Amino acid sequence: MAQTTQDNTPGYTLQEQWRTMPMKEYAETFRDFGRVRGYCHGCGRYGKCWACPPYDFAEEEYLGQFTTISLLATKITPSEGVALTPETAERILNRERQRLDRMLLGMEGGLTNASQTDPSTHEVSETAARAFFAGTCILCPPEKCTRREGLPCRHPESIRPSLEALGFDIARTASELFGTPLQWGSPGTFPAYLTLISAIARTPFTRLQQDEQTKHGRF
Repeated sequence: MAQTTQDNTPGYTLQEQWRTMPMKEYAETFRDFGRVRGYCHGCGRYGKCWACPPYDFAEEEYLGQFTTISLLATKITPSEGVALTPETAERILNRERQRLDRMLLGMEGGLTNASQTDPSTHEVSETAARAFFAGTCILCPPEKCTRREGLPCRHPESIRPSLEALGFDIARTASELFGTPLQWGSPGTFPAYLTLISAIARTPFTRLQQDEQTKHGRF
């Protein structure tokens, strides 16, 4: 299922597309754990940011609890005459990340424990939902993350992993599912648009299963 919306924000235009599919299908098609985790190893935030790997939970088990994933592609196109400099790009991305993170956490809260009763069995089914943010944590400056000091996260209720942090190929996701190839800048040139990929995953379960469910780390 795909859904597209567009918003003209001063300075840039937003185009957002949703696509919902089975989590198993998405993982089998777009998860390339070894290669993508290798990129994480080369990042300065690896092991130094609570939203980034390595994690203190079994990632396969964590992903396996979800039955459905709704992916969101946010395409950000600067308005005519607006130069996409590194400073402009950082400002726009930070603004949109804050908006998206708030929206996804709100959706997560609205979906979690949303109850439905089967009229034939009277069994109560509920929903667990978890968001995946479009990139690493932006709540604290990188150098201020408490993980560097071996201390607990300051905002455990507000951080979520990104899809790429769990091994998903975001470039293929953007290109093959949304028809929006990622664009990369180079010295002296900047992409024509920016793309953010985020998601919310959910699973229905009975109250009995809820009592037995194990919480995974901070997420």
